[in-house]
Amino acid sequence: MFKIITPDMHSEHQDLLDAMHRMRYRVVVGEWGWDIPGIQPGYDKDQFDTDATVYVIVRTPEGEVVGTSRLNPTMRPHMLSDLFADYCNLQPYPVGKDVWECSRFVMDRSLTTGPVDDFRVRCRIGLGLTAYCLDNHISRLSWLTHQKFFNLVQKVWHTEPLGLPRRNGDDWAWIPAVSRIDEATFDRQLDRFRNAEEIVARYSGTRQASERSHVA
Repeated sequence: MFKIITPDMHSEHQDLLDAMHRMRYRVVVGEWGWDIPGIQPGYDKDQFDTDATVYVIVRTPEGEVVGTSRLNPTMRPHMLSDLFADYCNLQPYPVGKDVWECSRFVMDRSLTTGPVDDFRVRCRIGLGLTAYCLDNHISRLSWLTHQKFFNLVQKVWHTEPLGLPRRNGDDWAWIPAVSRIDEATFDRQLDRFRNAEEIVARYSGTRQASERSHVA
């Protein structure tokens, strides 16, 4: 369903990590247009891909990397502490052994077969993140995410903002947040994975009705 690569497994799975970094570049630079200082062309690896980073990787049946996210301990430098502390204007970013930061939640939608597969890939990434947290006594995840994804996360994880939405020269309003992780979180994610077809159909129907309601 997903592959968790812990720091002690980095060398053993270097080929898979290389494929993940190339996929991330295709999406975050090629599609999203991010300008990430210091990375190699074609390869998204920044200062927060460290010897302490944990990766969750999802692959297609053919073995291609289709989705990923990374986890970093907040007891070490991380994105909220080093780059986006000023975004946390409602409450300070949390730090502790039981708090890790989640970042680079990325999917290559060109490798999914449709909306249901797309939804299930997201679920598999989330299940991998939650499984690692539960197994390692991590009770909270901090994030910096855009507002649309923040709204989706709230359906699964008990999440609260650390700051007000903030635009930074693009169309996305960014929100720092923290989510609580527990067994119920995993159960909700598993239910969503199992009921993916129904959830996607319901969402598609709601969206189509909303679009029709705006037609003069």
